[in-house]
Amino acid sequence: MNVSKIEESQDSIEKFTKEIEEFIAPGHVTTDPYEIEASSADLSLLPKYHYKFKKDHKATHVIRPASTEELSKVMKICNEYSMPVTFRAAGTSCYSSSTPTNGGVLIDVRRMKKVHEVDVENMRIRCDAGISWIKLIEILLDYGLSPKCYPTSYKSSCVSGFVATSGKIGIGVLKHGTMKDVLLSVVLVKPDGSIEKITKDSKGDLSLDDIIGSFGILGAVAEVEMEVTSLKTSMERIGYGFKTIEDATKFYLALKSDKTNIPFFLSLSDKNFEKYAHWTFPARNFFVYGIYFDDPDITSKNVSFAKDIASKFDGQAIEEWYLKEKWHDIADTEVNIGRWCNTLFFQEYWVSDERLESFYMNFSNKTLKYSFNRAFYVIAGSQGGNRIKLFGLTDLANSREFFGVKAVFHDISLNAYKQNDSLYTIGVVNTLYHLKFNPERVAYLKQLKNKLDPEDRINSYRLVKAKMRWSRVLLLFAIAKLLYKP
Repeated sequence: MNVSKIEESQDSIEKFTKEIEEFIAPGHVTTDPYEIEASSADLSLLPKYHYKFKKDHKATHVIRPASTEELSKVMKICNEYSMPVTFRAAGTSCYSSSTPTNGGVLIDVRRMKKVHEVDVENMRIRCDAGISWIKLIEILLDYGLSPKCYPTSYKSSCVSGFVATSGKIGIGVLKHGTMKDVLLSVVLVKPDGSIEKITKDSKGDLSLDDIIGSFGILGAVAEVEMEVTSLKTSMERIGYGFKTIEDATKFYLALKSDKTNIPFFLSLSDKNFEKYAHWTFPARNFFVYGIYFDDPDITSKNVSFAKDIASKFDGQAIEEWYLKEKWHDIADTEVNIGRWCNTLFFQEYWVSDERLESFYMNFSNKTLKYSFNRAFYVIAGSQGGNRIKLFGLTDLANSREFFGVKAVFHDISLNAYKQNDSLYTIGVVNTLYHLKFNPERVAYLKQLKNKLDPEDRINSYRLVKAKMRWSRVLLLFAIAKLLYKP
């Protein structure tokens, strides 16, 4: 770029900044490189390798609107300047979901945290999308209400993030349904800055189904209206250790499928996950953990039911103090594993109930001959699905091992799709798989994307377009497996 072009670019950025600062305080409009660097990634423990976009595609601004109206104005000005835009909430998702891929403006929505209405009679709430789940839980508590479902990262994550990443697993999902089930409407700010309210009965170009799990490629969710439920008075925890994955899976599925005794939360993990996630851990190889949250007479029956089922599979009851500690740490339990390694690599899968045991066996067989430490963790989702999270504890400095681990997980991913399972979280990093194995969904999203955002300015390189070619990825992983010998 010649000098005149650089000056023209700088003048344009200064002019853009001044226009934004006319309605947003300068303290919330920053071009500081350190703030940009800090905001241009997820709060996951994925290595810097996954943030390669940060080097070549740094944002020019971080802007923090405080309302739907401010967000709309920002989007309109970005549209006028043809500025790329990336949306960011709390950044608790993974796979570079909130990393800028074309530079431009990074819009942080966490100042949008107002509760507009709590309708106790009709059991619903309307709030800004940037409010954290923990804040929402605290506000609803005053009304004797509670969210029907929310993510395990509720202490820091925002409402909009759960909508954007599908909300198919989490706390309350088994008992009350997914985010799709409880969502009544969203206010969406489109790429051109226009505002549209989308409900379950909307007849326009977009439906709620289009917005849920869209990773922000169609616009920014500014407000959310959703169903809530009455606050219960009794929480009971159950946990049993098992010798085999077969027994653990049978017990887990028995709890999950029973329509009378529905858990508020349910997970299955191997001994490694418990060992790495907590300072103490159960003695047996597999662990099923559940929460029942209801009135005392109901939770008492739930616990008795679980105890009877566990006895059929030689389940060993876990001490109550451990169960309490696990619930207390539930929001941090997956992150805690990172303290055992320099580089924590993980992949998430959406796997059917019928495939749980065989998925684990494939994972075990694929990784048995390698020396890296690993862990296996399942959270129950609705509609016969589960999120399985596989962990590889490695070190980017040991590049052979690191890329070897990635190659092994790649093989597991290919096998998952062959079995009609899929990856759970997409973001930037996993879009390549989405393009390869979900062509009908990709074609549909492309059609919507091209209509709303023909310049591809908004959350680019997610769901409909990838940076790398499939053939190149296959070659890289083939080489990695050759170099990483058992």
